[in-house]
Amino acid sequence: MSTKVSEHAFYIGGQMSAILYGVDLIMYFTTMRALLTKSDARRSDRFFMVYSTVMLLLLTVDVSTNAVWGEQMWITFRDEPGGVPEFIATHITVWYEQLSSTSVVALIFMSDALLIYLCFILWGSRLTIVVLPILIYVAAFALSICELVSAGVPGGDFFAGKSVHFGVPYYSLSIALNICLTLLICARLVYFSRFVRVAVGRESAQLYTGLAVLMIESAAPYSTLGIMFLVLYARESDVNIAFGQVWAKLTCLSPQLIVLRVATSRAWDRTTISQAQNLQFAREATSTVQPSTSTSKSDKEGESLPITFSTVGGSGAALLSLASV
Repeated sequence: MSTKVSEHAFYIGGQMSAILYGVDLIMYFTTMRALLTKSDARRSDRFFMVYSTVMLLLLTVDVSTNAVWGEQMWITFRDEPGGVPEFIATHITVWYEQLSSTSVVALIFMSDALLIYLCFILWGSRLTIVVLPILIYVAAFALSICELVSAGVPGGDFFAGKSVHFGVPYYSLSIALNICLTLLICARLVYFSRFVRVAVGRESAQLYTGLAVLMIESAAPYSTLGIMFLVLYARESDVNIAFGQVWAKLTCLSPQLIVLRVATSRAWDRTTISQAQNLQFAREATSTVQPSTSTSKSDKEGESLPITFSTVGGSGAALLSLASV
């Protein structure tokens, strides 16, 4: 390990982490305000408040413990015999660094759990769709325990040695799960987007079908950076520390963005899924009863479909009405 490179990576990762932590704080308080001031409060709102709070606490543990470790390395033990290399060798398994690693693992599993639930909802609560993701989730959890134990023993190192033997398959499974869920969620959103655009037009449908929506709801940035981190981690590259720190923050930011959309009634939920399915069935029924010989260009584009899919009060809450035929 090159101490110089790893120090630079740790420093850059720490600065990026501080910025992302600030972003998460803003999103957290925005989410809390939205949930507390909602006029149509739901039972699930309390769950999302607790979920967001726990995620923020875990992220705070990760950021603060890394900051303490950096202070110890560069200030407190700077003049000790052996300098920084000796400090890294002897303090890599210190208790607060293990606490940091544990908090990141907890963040990953809370984030993955939310994505599995979102995928389950988007696919009409079909258990068969999420069986494989759940199995991967359980296997990754078992490997994460092995990694934490091997990294916590004397002489252990979270980023090198025996821990990597458990870490590589663990992160591989975790990121494979992210990719699988991202593809399933994106595929479902793209499928539904056709019917929503027919009902309200392309511009109005951006609230539920835009590119930004796809990236947020599917946690695409989280999966993408995870792949980059996995490659560097498997190669035991010194710069993986920086990517690991940033990826750890995205494990909190990505689900927090989803919760924020839920709080502001802009996320896909059981109601909007049901409405989109009704749009699909109504469109299929309309195309079945209309003679193909009399179908105009506007009919083909769905403009004559007696359906409205709109947002009410600017909150993004969807309202679907089927006109009587």
